[in-house]
Amino acid sequence: MSAPAAELGVRFLVPDRPGFGDSTAVSGRSIVDVAGDLLTLVRSLDVRRFGIVAQSGRTPYALALAAAAQNDVTGLSFIGGISPLDEPDALQDVSGPARMLYILGRRAPWLLRPLMGARTTDAEEPGNRRADVRKGPARGRPEGARGPGVVGGPRRRLCRVSLLPGAFVHEARLLAQPWGVDLSLLTAPSAFWVGECDPVHPPVMSRRMAERLGGAPVTVVPGAATFGMLPVFGDAIRQAAALTST
Repeated sequence: MSAPAAELGVRFLVPDRPGFGDSTAVSGRSIVDVAGDLLTLVRSLDVRRFGIVAQSGRTPYALALAAAAQNDVTGLSFIGGISPLDEPDALQDVSGPARMLYILGRRAPWLLRPLMGARTTDAEEPGNRRADVRKGPARGRPEGARGPGVVGGPRRRLCRVSLLPGAFVHEARLLAQPWGVDLSLLTAPSAFWVGECDPVHPPVMSRRMAERLGGAPVTVVPGAATFGMLPVFGDAIRQAAALTST
């Protein structure tokens, strides 16, 4: 997302959640607790108003951050968002390996550690290189940028989670439990983008969450799956930052 962010004049922050990347694991932290840490990070950078972009399992963290910041959030954008996994209909239309991971997260999260620990590949999906927020265009505002900030993080190193089974299991437990987010505190406009053929977070999840957020618009990208959403990244950032033009 750094390229469209730079084109739009948006300062793009990509923090690692506890236990992932360069972020220290902290036991006993809830999704709401992590959102409080994220808000502290934003405030430490003297950012008053900002938008939020979230993909996949980052959905509840974005909701919790928006609830904590309330009127200081300009917009919420979800790309392949998820709905609460503890609900009876949570796995509707979910297929492939993700379905088993979701089931284990809900019923037997202790089995996730040996399952993920067995994978030792640190392969990287083309076009999804992990960004270091301390270097390159991800650091601060691009030269000449004047737009609002966006907190996000769809870019990630694939399969790296296999080297961090403890962090993955902890997060799976959090996602499979009630998220503890008061959606009534959200004041910013929201929008959803999802791939028509996404087996991991199918369109029904985005539609379910959009309804809970007051009927937010849902854009279903024809023929796209989990990692076929690159064309909409610019739209998502623009919506989150409340930009009306490029």
